[in-house]
Amino acid sequence: MIAAFIGKGNHVGFGEHLVSKGLITKEQHEFAQRVQNKHRLLGEIAVEVNYLSPEKVNEISDYLEGKPDVMFGEAAVSLGYLTSSQLKYLLDIRTRRKVRIGDIFVQQKFITEGILHQEVMSYNEKRHKLKRILICDPSPTVSRILDKWLGKWGYTVLHATMGKDALETARNAKPDILMTSVLLADMDGYTLCHNVLTDHLTANVRTIIISSDVTPQNIENAFESGVNHFLKKPVIESELINVLFQLEREESEKKPEKILIVDDSAGARAVIHMELSSTWSNIYKAENGLDAVEKARLIKPDIITMDVEMPVMGGLEACKRLKEDPVTENIPVLIITASDTPTLRIKGFEAGAVEYFTKPFTPGRLTGFLRMLVEARKIIKKEKILVADDSGVTRHIMRYFFKKNGYNVEMAPDGEAALKLLPGFKPDIIVTDCFMPKMDGFALTARVREMKEYRHVPIIMVTASSNKSDVLHGLAAGANDYIVKPFDESELLARIGTHLRNKELYEELLKEKEGLRAVNAEKDKFLSIAAHDLRNPLSSIQGYARLLHEGDHDAATAKKFLEIIIDASDGMLKLLEDLLDISKIEVGAVLLQRRPLDLAPVVQNRVNLADVVAKQKEIAITCSLSRGTIVDMDKHKMEQVIDNLLSNAIKFTMPNKHIHVLVENAGSFVKVSIRDEGVGIPAEEQPRLFKPFSRTTVRPTGNEKSTGLGLAIAHKIVNAHGGEIGVESKVGSGSVFFFTLPKTSTQNDHLNGYG
Repeated sequence: MIAAFIGKGNHVGFGEHLVSKGLITKEQHEFAQRVQNKHRLLGEIAVEVNYLSPEKVNEISDYLEGKPDVMFGEAAVSLGYLTSSQLKYLLDIRTRRKVRIGDIFVQQKFITEGILHQEVMSYNEKRHKLKRILICDPSPTVSRILDKWLGKWGYTVLHATMGKDALETARNAKPDILMTSVLLADMDGYTLCHNVLTDHLTANVRTIIISSDVTPQNIENAFESGVNHFLKKPVIESELINVLFQLEREESEKKPEKILIVDDSAGARAVIHMELSSTWSNIYKAENGLDAVEKARLIKPDIITMDVEMPVMGGLEACKRLKEDPVTENIPVLIITASDTPTLRIKGFEAGAVEYFTKPFTPGRLTGFLRMLVEARKIIKKEKILVADDSGVTRHIMRYFFKKNGYNVEMAPDGEAALKLLPGFKPDIIVTDCFMPKMDGFALTARVREMKEYRHVPIIMVTASSNKSDVLHGLAAGANDYIVKPFDESELLARIGTHLRNKELYEELLKEKEGLRAVNAEKDKFLSIAAHDLRNPLSSIQGYARLLHEGDHDAATAKKFLEIIIDASDGMLKLLEDLLDISKIEVGAVLLQRRPLDLAPVVQNRVNLADVVAKQKEIAITCSLSRGTIVDMDKHKMEQVIDNLLSNAIKFTMPNKHIHVLVENAGSFVKVSIRDEGVGIPAEEQPRLFKPFSRTTVRPTGNEKSTGLGLAIAHKIVNAHGGEIGVESKVGSGSVFFFTLPKTSTQNDHLNGYG
């Protein structure tokens, strides 16, 4: 039967493929997975091949209680019951025994054989595929059988009978997978795999050993050589395809970063490779420091793991050379050594290493750290840190800590150099050593505090001194905090985070203060203009009231004086009402009483009222109203907007002219436009039209009065409704004032307006 397999990551599994097409249900898929895994428990397989006794399996199971994140195999290795090679062989057996999920679907009658065949063909065209396979086997019969099987599954097959030929073919043809027999005429399969995996041109070829001899030593030799899988002869087609599909699934989930493993021990390289190969596909190897330096320049890895004690060139010297080369200076180097002492760590940091791992390390720990390092390098924070320290080791460590956590970092060897960096770098925080040549940290801190632009930048002093007077000296100079060497990464980052948050809060307070200052200045200006606009009518009222009080006037004159007083007081009352309106809107004291209404009838009603005033100037107002213009609005406030715009149009339109009002649907908005035939507004004056007390050079055509607040009030009311207001005007051609309001979510033809 033909079948396919379950995948993850970038690779959608065959079962998921069938679920997505509706050919099987999610429950049927889960049932098939349970059947598929029924006889593939790692503990049972380990007992079967005599790697573990049933008692040991029970001990491991007891150990796993309460540890949901630890896998059976990892626990067995950690407890010393299995070697890494034995675990990998057990995983190989489990992979080979995997029942094809397509067969289960057919057996359970979830799908027919015909549908399975059709969907497998469709699925195989889309899945991630390792296409080119190099077979190295001295037997023509074995090669012919493998060629037939692999060709049926769409693979391109290359052949070699000797190790030398296979290595040459691998370098030239770049196969995805090498399958080799152990017994070759010129070298064994382990040596061939080792040579392929240590050559930078072929380092990422996946390797499979085929052997009839499955003794523990042969299995150990295979996995120490960096082999991915071990297949037992005679090879069974289904087991081979299972292994290939497993490689493809692993490949689809792997990360793209390049990692260079440097160690003179083939076993150590194999252990680290096995640890990392499940996560990364681009893994390269070097046998000593000189080999590492040369390969690093060629392949430019993202991370290097480095042994210390090696022939030809040791790890510390290699680190130093990598950091001296501009091509490789920024590649993080992790020291992996069995000898981890404080002295060695200091030497490693001086050479340029960024982290230490002690051999042997627990499974998953190195992978977890490298994952964190890779992901952290993708984080980019806006905060900038300036470090001043005369110690190259301290600068190197701090740069690594801060870069690893996404900060932008600049380094200075002394206070003078740090001061020169300030204008261009503009740091958010400064970390400085106390004692440095040229200018120490105390003097640097004092100078920064004298500079207006940087006096509020947090400064943390780093000191190796336990002398309290030095700490007090630093705080007196203006430092915000201090850390004593040797410092811990988590403590340093916690202090940095705290002071950056404090700086952010301080800057927010400054912005609020500036905002309040601007509002206060606007208020003073507002009151000054209001007082000025109230003074004139109040003076008129006072003057004419005195004339009435002190003089003896005939009835006609007295009536004229009273009309002037009434007109002036009406103007003052209108101004005060507008002032109260705009003040309430400014402070958010106005609550809109919104409900769905048809805007068109509301506009028509206000036009009818304005028409009385317009006719006094012999101005005609016409309307074009669309239907279904439903908006959520405060009817009273929106009437105020329409009245202001109509009043404005009448004031600035000459007698015997025309005003046109348009209400239309504009996508998800309703638009109201009022076009007049006035004199127009100069372009340079239009931006201030909607500001309080704005005045233009254009005068009303009938000497009408204006408070200068109508358009400002309209602007704020429209904005409060989630709309926009604007003007289009050209001198000599009149103006169009318009506003838009968002429609309600449900539109219908029912009119809720008021006629």
